[in-house]
Amino acid sequence: MDMKTVLLIDSHPLFRDFLKQKLSDDNIEVILAQENRDAYTKMVSSHPNLIILDMEDNNIGEMEFLEKKEQDPNALDIPVVITGPEIDKTQIASLAKYGVIKYFTKPIQFDVFFEAIGSVLYNPISMDSTPSILDIHRNNNIIFIEIALGLNRDKIALLQYKLSEVIEKEQIENPKIIIMLTNLELTFVDGYNLEFLIDNVMACPRVKTKNIKLLSLSTFVKDFLDGHKDYDGIECATKLSRMLDSIVDTSLTSDVSDLITNRILSSNDDESSIKTRFYSDNTNNENNGLKKDIGTVLNIAIIDSNIQISQLTKNSFVSIGAKCTMYSSGTKFLEEFTPDKFNLIILDVQLTDSSGFTILETLHRTPKAPPILIYSLNLQRDLIIKALSLGANSYLIKPQKSNILVKKSLALLRG
Repeated sequence: MDMKTVLLIDSHPLFRDFLKQKLSDDNIEVILAQENRDAYTKMVSSHPNLIILDMEDNNIGEMEFLEKKEQDPNALDIPVVITGPEIDKTQIASLAKYGVIKYFTKPIQFDVFFEAIGSVLYNPISMDSTPSILDIHRNNNIIFIEIALGLNRDKIALLQYKLSEVIEKEQIENPKIIIMLTNLELTFVDGYNLEFLIDNVMACPRVKTKNIKLLSLSTFVKDFLDGHKDYDGIECATKLSRMLDSIVDTSLTSDVSDLITNRILSSNDDESSIKTRFYSDNTNNENNGLKKDIGTVLNIAIIDSNIQISQLTKNSFVSIGAKCTMYSSGTKFLEEFTPDKFNLIILDVQLTDSSGFTILETLHRTPKAPPILIYSLNLQRDLIIKALSLGANSYLIKPQKSNILVKKSLALLRG
């Protein structure tokens, strides 16, 4: 199987380095474009299977790149995944014409993000399934890393970049790190992951070994540190109060419990591009359909009385990250339709309830209705002309190969 190629266009080195490492681990070639001016050249020369584009609030350069991509017939079909700031649904929908199939709002939940990338590339990306909750809190120059349930290597790898981002953004010159493991019963079998955790913290800028403290009830952790020369200076304690003398100025108060409550546990809220919590961490997220909808750019209505063909049509678009809603009844579709619900409508006018042309007439009278692709079997010429006169944008005769159907639909979105 040929190695998949991803062009990663990103201005922030922390984010870029993390994505490159993760994708490379799964045998995906990553080409880096650090500035938008060389992104187009690298896209043309490499013709990647996917483009991951990181957008900032000021996205003039990124939009210029997408415009050039759209005008290049050899590049317009390359799918794009965007990470960026929160924007409204209308703006997200407008990106579909550039081949954007997913828009992930920062901070990113990486389990959903990598699942989407793996789906587009037909190359599943491995994720550590170990249950784990990892949270980071900051109070002035003290950063708390709280871990519960287990040690998840993907989250630990994320930790390095999240921690570096906090230190850099808040300009913390002398960060003090407290790793709270009191909810974990660790033994020698956890040594490999514990080492990975500490090494990732030590790899962060400005973090000194003497300023790393571990809070753990496990005797193994202390023995582990004592037996590791690289960790000389890292302190382990069973109570937070024991660490305070070496971390904060206790002369400000004589009440240790007051100090813990008011100065330590009242953390600052930091904006971040990275989430150390995954979508799967929330036990209320039982609906896998909602998970698949995260980041969705393209919403398509498929109106066809033939359920089998309708499902095949849906599969064609799900493969590029679209959300598809199937309707076997035109009447049902009209009951649920609103102009902002769909980016595209794929319609078989030969519906069993004879509502195909009623749908066209209704949408023809509706301001800002989405484009319509007629997709019918053995459609007579006079019916094609009638459909186009009622506002249909184009038509295809069933059946078509998946890539042809998708390409035609994306062309409609590009206008």
